[in-house]
Amino acid sequence: MAKGGKILVAEDDAEARELLMLSLADGDYDLLQAADGIEALHLLRTEHPDLLITDIVMPRMDGYELVRKLRQDESMSGTPVIFCSASYHEREVREMARSLGVRSTLSKPYDLEIVRETVNAALATKPAGGAPPPPEPVQGPAQERLSALVTFSRRLFGLTDPVAILESTCDAARDILLAQVARLVITTVGGSCESKISSGLSPEELERLLGARMHRDLLQSLETGGSALYPMSPEEAIVDSDAAQRGDFVSMLGVPIASVAKSYGYLCVLNRIGLPGFTEEDLAVARAIATQVAVAYENARQHQALQNEIARRAEMESEIRRLNQDLERRVAERTAELEIANRELEAFSYSVAHDLRAPLRLIHAHVQMLREHKGPPGAREPAIHMEQIQRGARDMSALIDGLLALSRVSHVEMRREPCALSELVKLAIDRVSQEAPGREIEWRVDPLPAVCCDPELMQQVFVNLIGNAVKYSRPRPQPVIEIGTGVVAAEDASATAAPGQRYIFVRDNGVGFDMRYARKLFGVFQRLHRQDEFEGTGIGLATVNRIVERHGGAIWADSQPGRGAEFRFTLRDMT
Repeated sequence: MAKGGKILVAEDDAEARELLMLSLADGDYDLLQAADGIEALHLLRTEHPDLLITDIVMPRMDGYELVRKLRQDESMSGTPVIFCSASYHEREVREMARSLGVRSTLSKPYDLEIVRETVNAALATKPAGGAPPPPEPVQGPAQERLSALVTFSRRLFGLTDPVAILESTCDAARDILLAQVARLVITTVGGSCESKISSGLSPEELERLLGARMHRDLLQSLETGGSALYPMSPEEAIVDSDAAQRGDFVSMLGVPIASVAKSYGYLCVLNRIGLPGFTEEDLAVARAIATQVAVAYENARQHQALQNEIARRAEMESEIRRLNQDLERRVAERTAELEIANRELEAFSYSVAHDLRAPLRLIHAHVQMLREHKGPPGAREPAIHMEQIQRGARDMSALIDGLLALSRVSHVEMRREPCALSELVKLAIDRVSQEAPGREIEWRVDPLPAVCCDPELMQQVFVNLIGNAVKYSRPRPQPVIEIGTGVVAAEDASATAAPGQRYIFVRDNGVGFDMRYARKLFGVFQRLHRQDEFEGTGIGLATVNRIVERHGGAIWADSQPGRGAEFRFTLRDMT
């Protein structure tokens, strides 16, 4: 055991407790600590310390009740005690100390030298001996209490959360007014009541206290905006506070919380520690606390409303920015679509002027020759003219069908949804294979990503590209068609997409084409091979290009004559 003795420090404020422990650390003491009266009472009974230093206002059990129980236990009733409290409670604390045989007190904030002197004197003095003189207060009790209210006000008006204001007020009111229980009830903006309690009682004792008939009767006055004080003075008390059990109703003080314009609720404190009732001074202090709480709570609500308004406006501004960005995006998309439509209109005008006139000129020429024919009725020449007229009509019909198909993919409403491109490729291969029966084609298909696209339009892209690969690899004895993905290389001069972007390719080992004419591939009715070599109208790649553009992508080709061709395209948000 330490030569200086064993000391128990009971203090609910962690910083104050730590300060006391540090101030005593230099002495040869065995130090114990407790955060409330219940914990301290347990240590008193098990550790039997030589000195108890205890705060007055603590949770679960206050210091006054703790020392009462200490004095009632013969095995430890002679233990010296030092009471600690705020300096503005010094007069009341000394009165409590005398009533409980406590000869020493310490005032907060602590002076380290006074703490050491008081502790040494308490340990050196026998219970029956004289008490050391208490330290002289620096200020009078009234001035100290005013300082405590000022400190409370500063802390209170630094808070902007209404809930934090209620909690801080309960703790401060119980401490400043030396009460077992402090309760604060506020009517919220929605009309409901919010209650906060700071208590030094157990839950069962608190329930019994709040359920007392006198407490319920006095609450009626508070709930209608009045005040309550019972008993009217400590001298008029009916119940002896020393004889009362924990949880018994002994005294109560209640004041309304109201500003000039609005009533918010009430503050009440129950069971004055060390006295049978609250004083007129306590009532004045409680009213001062309530007035400050009303102003602080009103300010906090206005601050909260302002913060909500700021957040609402910020959200609106964010939504406006989002809508503007969306509008700009849509304008850009519409502008791009308009540019594409203008290009298609130019191509259409060219087609009408040239490609569509070619079959008409053929038909007209053969009709004219047929009209001028003067040979015998059974001659072969009229049948030839009729065949050419039919061929011109078929070509004209195919061209018109191609233009209609291109128009449809340009104006049909897109239906975007998540699609597995591998499934679309499989369907496209099945469809193209049915149109080329008997051909042995080696298919090399890699897994493709899932993207958000129009499944019907995207399937048309694969049907057209795979169909071209099948058609232009027809001269090869062993055609090979590959479908997969790649990444645009920085050195890819033919690419119309940014480097690093992922693309899908369709590659064949067919006849290929000269890259000098690659820009003509995606125009309407543009063909790089003669009609007698490979059939077609020149609409397929123009359709593919339009669908890819509508999906926010780009398409380009790479080829060499006799070495096959590779078509690559990107899609928006493809990873």
